[in-house]
Amino acid sequence: MKTASVAMILLFAICLAVLSACGGGEGDLTPTPTSVAMTLYENTEHGFSIEYPEGWIEEAQGVGAYFSIEFRDPEGRLTVDVSVEYKTEEIALADAVSESKSYMESMPQFELISEGDVTIGEDIPGYQMVGEGDVGAGKVEKFRYVALVREKQGFWVGARGGEPAVFDQQEELVGAVMDSFRLLPTYTYVPPTPGPAGTYTSAEHGFSISYPAGWMEAPTSRPEEIMSLASVEGLPGVSVTVQPVEEGTTLAGYGPQLSQGLGQHWGDYELASEGEITLNDGTPAYEIVFSGTGEGYTLKCKYVIVIQGSQAFWVTGFSMPATFEQDEATLDEVIHSFHLE
Repeated sequence: MKTASVAMILLFAICLAVLSACGGGEGDLTPTPTSVAMTLYENTEHGFSIEYPEGWIEEAQGVGAYFSIEFRDPEGRLTVDVSVEYKTEEIALADAVSESKSYMESMPQFELISEGDVTIGEDIPGYQMVGEGDVGAGKVEKFRYVALVREKQGFWVGARGGEPAVFDQQEELVGAVMDSFRLLPTYTYVPPTPGPAGTYTSAEHGFSISYPAGWMEAPTSRPEEIMSLASVEGLPGVSVTVQPVEEGTTLAGYGPQLSQGLGQHWGDYELASEGEITLNDGTPAYEIVFSGTGEGYTLKCKYVIVIQGSQAFWVTGFSMPATFEQDEATLDEVIHSFHLE
């Protein structure tokens, strides 16, 4: 499970290309923990360890003030993950819980089943939330997560996947993995400090785009994605992708067609607005504003399309629906600075 700013790690992939929803298998489940050999994952940089079943797929991602590690059943039936987010001040557990609930409430078909104080690992105090919702697979799945805090670190430890009844059959395994979580005595990671305003220039693709103080360049996730920018906190963010188009393609034809196609690749797709606009330098563009769910996230995005010759530039701003309105002015500042050299 990801909190609001944690969503950034997959936002780059989600917002810039039309993606199919991820799914998972059903059927027979993982054996009980007593018959499962476990692998120890230890991260001294972020100061924690956790055990997960041998043979599971491990995938870590991190950018700015955020780090996440997922452990997935090869059959796609269950995912266990640990997320770490760094704040500038010490975090209160109540604040971490509030932020987590804000994200979950934006989840389609969300239902909170139970919540309350718990301890995991070696008596680490936390707050557990068990619920159901569409986390991006186009169907309701069950999840169980615990929010923890240590100094300026906020942790989110838990599991998701499968139909609710299927998830319940894996409860013993989920509990064993979560109870294996440990906080190491120290951690060494120092999150980046907010930098000054700047301009990104791509000589290869012939464009530039400016970003405000407190933002930074972030890793790209797809070959067609040229660059990604985001605040140190993770959201909001803006990326630029280049897509090939036929010579003579117009905004009037391309924009509405793209808008209609997005609903095939986003769950709960809802178009907010679309139409032709003009960027700061007078460049004509086509803007599509929408919300939707994909890869476990409910997002609100602003696609701004610019066409030059046989290339379509997708300048994409994104944030969580609950914060999009307050982030929109900053997103527009970055997006409208896009300039073809």
